[in-house]
Amino acid sequence: MTREESRKALCGSTDPIPERSDLQPLRVLLQRLGNPEKTLRIIHIAGSNGKGSVAVSLQNILTLAGYKTGLHTSPHLESMNERFTIDGVQISDADYLRMSNLIRKELPLLPSMPNEFDLLTALAFLYFKEQNVDFLILEVGLGGRLDGTNVIDKKLLSIICHIGLEHTAILGNSLSEIAQEKGGIILDGTPTVLMQQSDEVMQVIRKIAKEKNSKLILTNSRFLHSYPFYLDNGYQYFTYKDRREYALSLLGDYQLDNAMVICEAIDYLKSIGLRIPEDAVKLGLYTTEWKGRFEVLKKNPLIVLDGAHNPQAITAVVRSVEMLFPKYKKRVFFSVMQDKNYTEMLRILKNNSLSFTFFQVDSVRGMDACALKELWEKEFDGEIHLAKSLEDGLQWNFENLRNEEGKALLLCVGSLYQVSGIRRYCRENL
Repeated sequence: MTREESRKALCGSTDPIPERSDLQPLRVLLQRLGNPEKTLRIIHIAGSNGKGSVAVSLQNILTLAGYKTGLHTSPHLESMNERFTIDGVQISDADYLRMSNLIRKELPLLPSMPNEFDLLTALAFLYFKEQNVDFLILEVGLGGRLDGTNVIDKKLLSIICHIGLEHTAILGNSLSEIAQEKGGIILDGTPTVLMQQSDEVMQVIRKIAKEKNSKLILTNSRFLHSYPFYLDNGYQYFTYKDRREYALSLLGDYQLDNAMVICEAIDYLKSIGLRIPEDAVKLGLYTTEWKGRFEVLKKNPLIVLDGAHNPQAITAVVRSVEMLFPKYKKRVFFSVMQDKNYTEMLRILKNNSLSFTFFQVDSVRGMDACALKELWEKEFDGEIHLAKSLEDGLQWNFENLRNEEGKALLLCVGSLYQVSGIRRYCRENL
């Protein structure tokens, strides 16, 4: 189901839905719907980077442990249905339309209109309550404090992943301001798993946790050990505390940070009585799939796709490329939204790059490819290709990779909006 189709189903129109500045419209809507969110056992996840990987991994582990586990994520890559899954199975179009109809009937009776994300959040609560899931893994959409998912007043656990500078016009211009927003998901008396990170972030989160009497469960990299990666194997192995030589299907050194978060979350859930066999943890980490997150689309030629769209995520991707594929130079396929810090992203990507291909993935919000080329010509001495289309840009890179006989890889980054198109083209043409 496309975004336009889903919007029409939810509110009877494809016109954009006005934004709101507080959660009250959503609270009123949920009250009219019988407050479905109050019946769910929720694990709530925030962060700038990594929260999606943690969320889908936890769903996989809990499913393998025998629990019916819902997952609500955003954004989607190819279909709106991706945002609502139970045990890895997406909501059907029929169920989506049926839930939308229940919500749409209430909209004329509301004093003010919830925004689009809030309507989708309400749909998630309705659907997962109807399906009687054992747990709901709930990913924050933007920020935390004022995010639509933060209407919940009861949860099993809060999780905060890596926090970086993002959406500064909305969340704040400093790490401490953004951490304050992310920390808004911490709930009175409810434990919080926190990824160890910068002192600036830790200071803010510790203060919020103390004020809300939330026990902090911290990851500790002193207990983490990783093993050499081999492309033919396709997995990276790690040891964390009592877990020895577990395999991660999700690649990238930042996934090791996420794995620590997952392990701490699982250990807490086990401590409150959940039956989660260690075989489920091991197999869950080994089999989790997450499209567009350091995804190796092809090994020969080597093509890596990642939806990284801020400097922190780009840094993590580049670091992972250097760690996992140290003998390769890279060609970069890049598209980006206008409101991102693309100059800094390009500078991080510059080292050890043979070429950059620029493509405007979105005609309205996307950064003009010609403007990117003009900007980057002043800083980069290598090849710059201006793609007439996504297909043209990828084909140009494929031809160059064939001539380099395994000495270069193609790294596609800059925006989640280009992920589905690149995956589709590679699936059909390689």
